[in-house]
Amino acid sequence: MFGFGKKKAAAPTESTATADIYVAPVTGEYLPLSEVSDPVFSQGVMGDGYAVNPTSNMIVAPAAGTIALIQDTMHAFMLRTDNGGEVLVHIGIDTVDLNGEGFTSHAKVGDKVEAGAPIIEVDWEAIKDRIPSKETMVMVTNTPKFNIVKDSEERRTVNAGDHVAEATKK
Repeated sequence: MFGFGKKKAAAPTESTATADIYVAPVTGEYLPLSEVSDPVFSQGVMGDGYAVNPTSNMIVAPAAGTIALIQDTMHAFMLRTDNGGEVLVHIGIDTVDLNGEGFTSHAKVGDKVEAGAPIIEVDWEAIKDRIPSKETMVMVTNTPKFNIVKDSEERRTVNAGDHVAEATKK
């Protein structure tokens, strides 16, 4: 009647932890990472992931987590998910050479964000003639610790915040 002598529910284990949900970081054309024009990314050197060739300016958080790094040049940022995923977002190819020109940050290191939260705004028009590609990559840099399941590897139009993958700890 009062619950005396009943066993307590077991604490969740890593194997029962919820999956990290990954979304498109920007509106545009979804690309498998293997089709990105820069071989450092397309060969998976930085980890498994996906890319979007943007048609809009706002780059959003690809997963819920805490902003761990925003490069001074704002061409890349990293967030850490509650499951320990280390997620790198690299905006465009050779954008580091712009030294922050054309980028505006809407977040700061230490911010706790939900998937789809605005992080970096890019003025593509101002920088289009100075970079080879707008391809924006999302990579789980500690991939060996996760099972990553993508919705599809087909090219398709996605909106920022659309579900594209999930990752669970191994």
